Amino acid sequence: MTLFSNDACEPGKEVESCISIRGRESICFLQNEQIFISQLIAMQKLFSLPIIRGRISNSEAIIQDLNEIISYHQNVYEGLISGKFNIISVGKDLPSYMQKWASYYRMVQATLNELQKNGELHEDSECIFSHLYEPASLISKFEENFLNLCDAVPGNIDYRDILESIQSAFDDIMYKSSLPKNAMRVLQLQRLLIGRQPRILSASRILLKEGCLYKVNYRTKKMKKMALILFDDFLLICKVQKKSFDWCTKDSLKCYAVLPLQSCSVNFASGCSSVKGNLFKVKCWNVSYLLMSKVPGDVQSWIQALQSAIRRRKGSFKEIKPYVDMKKSKARGSNHLLSCCFCT
Repeated sequence: MTLFSNDACEPGKEVESCISIRGRESICFLQNEQIFISQLIAMQKLFSLPIIRGRISNSEAIIQDLNEIISYHQNVYEGLISGKFNIISVGKDLPSYMQKWASYYRMVQATLNELQKNGELHEDSECIFSHLYEPASLISKFEENFLNLCDAVPGNIDYRDILESIQSAFDDIMYKSSLPKNAMRVLQLQRLLIGRQPRILSASRILLKEGCLYKVNYRTKKMKKMALILFDDFLLICKVQKKSFDWCTKDSLKCYAVLPLQSCSVNFASGCSSVKGNLFKVKCWNVSYLLMSKVPGDVQSWIQALQSAIRRRKGSFKEIKPYVDMKKSKARGSNHLLSCCFCT
């Protein structure tokens, strides 16, 4: 048995290219498995700390469960190399282990945050937090594995099923990680908006991500700092009105655009010599927004969060047509600004 079992390349595809992609992804998958094992071991060490064991009543059972998961993935790693297992057989079990890992991550993170808040973590706190790895980053690497395999062998249903399961697990992890203190934070963000517009307060609305990026003008390449707030139903883009913006100053953001996620897509964008940083593009209807960050990994994080939110949102929602003030658009010589009128 090989890493790929009997998933032959599609007729018409260049066989050498297909084999090359599968070989590369097999190595990446093995590397990701190594990372997963090391991060599971790090988490087991956290649960074994006396200060954590004293706070989590079922820590002994969790430690034992983590030990079994580590043992399983060590066997998987060896089995993939020896040919005992293949990527399809291993990949089918991967999402459930990822979700369990994420639930333990949330548990230990909440405990550490509480200990730190109460002043119970002392000089070794930095060392303790260094053992805490956020799950979304590694899950996205496994997702990329199967995206590339689906491209190489588009007729393979197993690859597609595994990819969808990993994406579903990723979406669920992103969603659940956003729930704690959600309502209070949304209220705080509402106060930042000038005139309290648009109205973002809703009992069912979930805040997923917030941060500052630069909007790049397609023609002039000039950049303007913008605040982005991602909810489970729309992306809010705001102009920063105060130089010393810190996400705490009231009346510091002015709505620039509200993009309903069911009408959005997101992709990496190629860079240009005049812009130093990583770029990505958000498209809503026929309007595109070129966004940039100078922070390493920030663009990848935003793309992952947006793709996850868009996947959850699409499918069962009616298309909302944008209202654009044509007089303002013509006066500015641009159609980049969508009205905020459809946000309630």
